[in-house]
Amino acid sequence: MAGLRHFFVELLGTRPDWPENMTAEEEQVMDVHFDYLKRLVAERKVLLAGPCFDPVFGLIILQTETDEEAVAIMDHEPSVTGGLHTYRLHPMRVSLMADY
Repeated sequence: MAGLRHFFVELLGTRPDWPENMTAEEEQVMDVHFDYLKRLVAERKVLLAGPCFDPVFGLIILQTETDEEAVAIMDHEPSVTGGLHTYRLHPMRVSLMADY
């Protein structure tokens, strides 16, 4: 992991009743969002992703070469470009990680 940058990402809903009352269009965006993250897992850019429930937000752990790459990944994330989420990017260090 030397030389790689890690980030904790919070995906934040853009309305108070998210995600309980998703529209059919929003569900389609979330399908594309899931596929995007699966591709990034295969590329080893996403180490972990999933929803948190109290409070509600999406969690992503990114692994990138640069800060700019992390921002670009999130700026192109389908739920962000689709207006369903905003995000907060927190630099961090992965010190321990299970190897399955």
